Amino acid sequence: MLRQVTKLILVIICLLFLVACEKEDKVNYQQGFPTETSLGLSKFLGDNVIGGSGIFLYEEEETFTYTNRNGKEDERKLTYFQYTLPQLDKYIEPMFSTENPDKELHTLFENKELNLLEDVNQSEDTRLPDITMEEGNILNIKTNDNEATFSVPENLGIDIEEELIINMEQANEEGFIIGLSNKETGDYYYVFVLQDLSEMAIVPYTELGDAIEKEELIPYYPILKKVNDTLSKLDRKIIDTEKHQVMEIEKEHLLSEDSNYIYLNGEDNPLEEGKQRIQKVEDYAKGTEQNDAEFELNYDEIEDELSLDSVGIGRSKIVYFNENFIVLRLKYKGAITGSAGSTNVIIDLQEDKENPTYYLVDLGMII
Repeated sequence: MLRQVTKLILVIICLLFLVACEKEDKVNYQQGFPTETSLGLSKFLGDNVIGGSGIFLYEEEETFTYTNRNGKEDERKLTYFQYTLPQLDKYIEPMFSTENPDKELHTLFENKELNLLEDVNQSEDTRLPDITMEEGNILNIKTNDNEATFSVPENLGIDIEEELIINMEQANEEGFIIGLSNKETGDYYYVFVLQDLSEMAIVPYTELGDAIEKEELIPYYPILKKVNDTLSKLDRKIIDTEKHQVMEIEKEHLLSEDSNYIYLNGEDNPLEEGKQRIQKVEDYAKGTEQNDAEFELNYDEIEDELSLDSVGIGRSKIVYFNENFIVLRLKYKGAITGSAGSTNVIIDLQEDKENPTYYLVDLGMII
């Protein structure tokens, strides 16, 4: 009798273990757009609504501040705009009731200037300078503390025939970094400026690492985006401000929108399925194996969920990546025709970084 009871207990334990494992391994796929908002979803929609028209500068007390992106030589002035998180949440409400999220997202993109974005009053935000590019590539810079002109050709010691395109890279209380691009030659320059205009320096993109290692940019370290107490970042360069060393993020890895995370091999197309790994920038810089998130990507399962009939994945590309939030574009190959179907996949890591929720929905976001 005791032996039978023991066997029964062992059977029950095994069944409970199998049920627990099945529950743990079950992937949470959802058809359609999320039914309610979250911080990660709001930031994604905000970034998508802005698109390439703005460069994010900073967030403060749920207010997001951008500079308008200039793309032409005749766009000679820097201008700024902002919106608040409550304004954004109100603006994106139609996304949760529409039957056509791709069309609604496009409508939100088209109407943002009229119904969401507000110009920044530069007299109230002293971090944002008044900058224009005069003829001959001469910068005219005004802050609350001072006013100055800066000749790009003279400070570089070269002749520049083309008019450069001006944009703002970063800005804070200590100063700002201007980006200058030559559309004809592909050359790019950083102009580092302290807020009181007491010091300015221009460095070609290709010489940034050398300038840091030679300790020429120490006065401008406080302007850089901080990763932690010793690491800062500019574009895809991680800068050790104590050792004055530079590490370039390898081209196969994808940097998040907020510049705090790296999706390992996230630039691959197609993105390799299986285990996906995301690291914090500081862990990547240290060369550790520490992951911030680790989850599985299975194209066959997604195909089954969508009832597609394909011969495998054709294209798979990350079209958005930020903290705890990823959006993919998948395109499956057809046996006869070129495509068996496509979709976007929202991967929401906010509640569980090892077993996220996958929303299968076409948002019209293409590769």
